Amino acid sequence: MHIHTIDNMHLGRQHVIATFLLTGTEPALVDPGPASTLPALEAGLAMHGHTLGDIRHILLTHIHLDHAAATGAILARYPNIRVYVHERGAPHLIDPKRLLNSARQLYGALMATLWGDILPVPPQQVAIVPHGGAIDLGARHISAYDAPGHAKHHLVYFEAASGAAFVGDNTGVRLPSFDYVRPATPPPDIDLEQWQKTLDLIANLNPQTLYLTHFGAYHDAQRHIAEYRERLLRWSEQVRQGLASGADEATQIAQLRDLAERELSTMSASERDLHQQASPGEQSWAGLARYWRKHGDTLTS
Repeated sequence: MHIHTIDNMHLGRQHVIATFLLTGTEPALVDPGPASTLPALEAGLAMHGHTLGDIRHILLTHIHLDHAAATGAILARYPNIRVYVHERGAPHLIDPKRLLNSARQLYGALMATLWGDILPVPPQQVAIVPHGGAIDLGARHISAYDAPGHAKHHLVYFEAASGAAFVGDNTGVRLPSFDYVRPATPPPDIDLEQWQKTLDLIANLNPQTLYLTHFGAYHDAQRHIAEYRERLLRWSEQVRQGLASGADEATQIAQLRDLAERELSTMSASERDLHQQASPGEQSWAGLARYWRKHGDTLTS
């Protein structure tokens, strides 16, 4: 049994969105990505001797479009696949109208280019996974954990036998061959207190490998988690101070972008662009600003 990283080549670029293929008697995908990248996903499966028709299970860390938008399109072709998701995310898989309306406000005319067709998932194929719930994938045994912070409907999946933790966006964005970990904090569900607890949960699982949808597998789990925790707090403090200053929104976004650019100063322009594509700075500002506005009593503390 193996865990393979498949590059979905989002917008034709490497190292933006990953899907993880879990081989074995019951092949599974973790986060199939958007429908716009299905050809790349199928090509990646073929490299490992599989097709979408072999897949028996899809595990969704959460339902954001870059992670889950292909699910309905896959089920339309292979309706017997079982889909695992958080209880808060399940209704939006079954009926994605509200999700689509919200996304259109953010992406507008780019929706189809970025994410492709977003189709409903048959309700009978959706399995809601509780905290600590077990998922049987034949010879593989996966545990799921409620993991809010990035999103209310986020799960972390852990395979004790291999030490693999599929963390979605809860430990940020990282490119292969780099140590740098970038926050991913888009609206609307950012919750810093819950996120700290989720980072504690992941660290206490003592994973051997972190599998990040953006992007890849990393074996320095505890160092990675510690760095992410520190940088998440640094970015959130930058946004808090910006709001407290009364500066206009454009100025505050520029301040966070400047902080990110300083952190990325040793990277090439293309590498900086990849980080921006995987975790747009203006969206990260918006998510953190929304969090702090809900905690208005802390803005001047």
